Amino acid sequence: MNKFARATLILWSFVFAGTASAQTPRAYENAANNAMEARDYYAAMQYFGKVLEMEPNRPDVSYRYADAARQYGAYGQAEAYFQKTIDSDTKGTFADAAFMLASVKKYLGKYDEAIRLYRRFTAVTAAGAPLRKQAEQDIEQCLWAMEQLTNPDRSITVERLPDGTPNTGQSDFGAMPFGDTLYYSSFREIEWGDKNYPPRPIARVMEAVGTEDGAPVSWNDPKRHTANMAVSPDGKVMVFNKCDYVETADISCELYFSRKTALGTWSEPQKLPVSINVPGFTATQPNVHPTGEGYYELFYVSDCPGGKGGLDIWRVQFSETGNFARPDNVSALNTSGNDITPFYYDKDKTLFFSTKGRQTIGGYDIYKSEWRNNAWQEPEHLDVPLNSSYDDLYFALQNDDTVYFTSNREESVSAVGESCCYDIYKGNYLPIDLKTLSYSLPDEDALPGVVFALTEAPSERDVITHFSGDANESDFNIRRQKKYMVIAQKEFYTPDTVYFTTNTLPKDRKFVEKLYLKPEIALAVKTFHEWTKEPLNGVQIRLFESPGKVADEKFTGVDNNESKMNVGGRRMFTIIAEKEGFISDTAVVTAEELRAAKPGSTLFRNLFLSPASMSAYLPISLFFDNDQPDPHTRATTTQQSYDQTVDRFMTRRELFIQTYSAGLKGAEKDLAEAQLGKFFDEEVQAGFIKLEVFASNLDLFLKGGSKIEIMVKAFASPLATSEYNLALTQRRIASVRNYFRKFQNGIFESYIRNGQLKVSTLPLGESAAAPGVSDNARDKRSSVFSLEASRERRAEILEVRLFKN
Repeated sequence: MNKFARATLILWSFVFAGTASAQTPRAYENAANNAMEARDYYAAMQYFGKVLEMEPNRPDVSYRYADAARQYGAYGQAEAYFQKTIDSDTKGTFADAAFMLASVKKYLGKYDEAIRLYRRFTAVTAAGAPLRKQAEQDIEQCLWAMEQLTNPDRSITVERLPDGTPNTGQSDFGAMPFGDTLYYSSFREIEWGDKNYPPRPIARVMEAVGTEDGAPVSWNDPKRHTANMAVSPDGKVMVFNKCDYVETADISCELYFSRKTALGTWSEPQKLPVSINVPGFTATQPNVHPTGEGYYELFYVSDCPGGKGGLDIWRVQFSETGNFARPDNVSALNTSGNDITPFYYDKDKTLFFSTKGRQTIGGYDIYKSEWRNNAWQEPEHLDVPLNSSYDDLYFALQNDDTVYFTSNREESVSAVGESCCYDIYKGNYLPIDLKTLSYSLPDEDALPGVVFALTEAPSERDVITHFSGDANESDFNIRRQKKYMVIAQKEFYTPDTVYFTTNTLPKDRKFVEKLYLKPEIALAVKTFHEWTKEPLNGVQIRLFESPGKVADEKFTGVDNNESKMNVGGRRMFTIIAEKEGFISDTAVVTAEELRAAKPGSTLFRNLFLSPASMSAYLPISLFFDNDQPDPHTRATTTQQSYDQTVDRFMTRRELFIQTYSAGLKGAEKDLAEAQLGKFFDEEVQAGFIKLEVFASNLDLFLKGGSKIEIMVKAFASPLATSEYNLALTQRRIASVRNYFRKFQNGIFESYIRNGQLKVSTLPLGESAAAPGVSDNARDKRSSVFSLEASRERRAEILEVRLFKN
């Protein structure tokens, strides 16, 4: 029989072994030792107590009495007799008594005393000893438990249910609410054919309807323990266990299935398959919930092979007719310790369970894990007072407000002077209030007529909305241990959103969340050319709320002269319109004007920018392919436009890079490729873009009546003769002049003809080439494709002379 099986029914009362008539100390001691072997700790306490009455100065018996009391759950007696052992152990025979006493004090919630005893024990215990490692872990657990006790869950009150129904003088456990009926398990001293003397109690499933006294259900087995009943929320199927005493005190269980018949009665129970009721192991503590379309999921507890150790939680799918799939171990939640009493709450998709394999305040503690994204989330520890330094288990939610659980905490029934046994407790979640308040920015005035939408974050389902009406507030009832999102909305206002959690509660259980909405006041800014009064596109609009701090900015776009932005919520601000080559314009929107503007309205501003000198765009460098335009000629003019030549030049980018880096290796090759690639992207392409911007703004100056002279110089690499290069530079200047003639379907042609726009040239040929540039026609890598030679083949706009009429 597995040593953990005894925990499956929470047995409290064990019986005397067959030597009750023994009178001598040795006889009582032998009977006590036999009881300890049978794990009949209550009987062992009685026999060891008899020995101590006759021989009170026996520290060995005091130690074993204390150990029996500890394992039985009579922690008060265990504490007293471990202390008595330590006080009388002058020879240090019971070195681990300090450890045992510390563990008992931990269960009693005396954490400071437990820590001192653990430290006393570790100080004299070898570093590698197993109990020393456990003591060090228990010290950390005590410190953690003390922290938990300082922050109890103020949203719940816990009460022990009254005597009689359901709690009796023996253990009562596993309450399961279903409608107005409370099912629970209870040990009863009834005649069931037990051959032990005196007869041992047997577990029965009880039902209490409303306020009536509990009564045994009809399907209790007359000669076996029947307990841990689980009925599905739809009332169609039921799973429960039948158990037997093994030897004197151990209990082994099996699970049975029944379904509701057409007559409203339960069908004859059928034993679950051996994949669940594994022979030689226990299967117990079922919990059932529907998964849809006539199928269900059963959570249960077993110590069968395939788990992580001790009692593990398992799950299995089954049909309404009782066909069961293969079970799976819930390995994500199980530990090497005991993990027991699962309860799945379908509304929150959360599994509650008790464990000793994680941090606990003392004995078994209740944890929960949410099923989200097809995975169990990291288990969360439930706060005090649901958890205590004692055992807390069989957690079951009736609804969002009411929970039942089982505990052997101090208020529970006592069999031998101290708490040892299990009773049923009820927890009631107190209401948690949320007050939401709405205000208008920037002055934070109370804002009425707001709709507040509350939902659990990040979910968008189950949204609760309240309208504040003539006030600026609304009240909600919310739940503990949740993350919430509140959105405040009103027409012509920008919504505000807040997030908060109810993991930690205020003392009055009241949350207050303030939301601040910005009125939707639009600002429309139009920009114009100061001289022509025509729309000016491509302007950057910036808002400054204080000197040097940009509050917002928008770009009108290259095809538009208007920009809109929301300026609600600002006290006052300055508008600055900026464009390259122009003197910026400024306007101010005052606090009074903003306060007078109605939400949903628009403020208008027109700003006028004066052209600055066209020199602001200079210098502009324009690069050419080798011997372009019109190669192999001595002509001094060309029909080509610069935009045509640069397009062809860019198509040869990869050829230039490959040729220039050929023969190089490693870092030297990488550097050559990077340098030439950067030249094409940041000099050739960028120079052409700069020319486009220059030409676009040139039109504005000309429309204003200015006379403009553009000074262009051209260069060539030293590859050809000086005479040839001089003609080549003249062709390059001609291609730039052609660019201006053809720009935007010839918008500058009339200006060129009437002399308002003039392109003056100064060809330099190779005489201005940088020294060291190769002129070796046989070495084209250096004379044609190198970075140095490529930079020499260019035209430059270096000066613009502007004469305003």
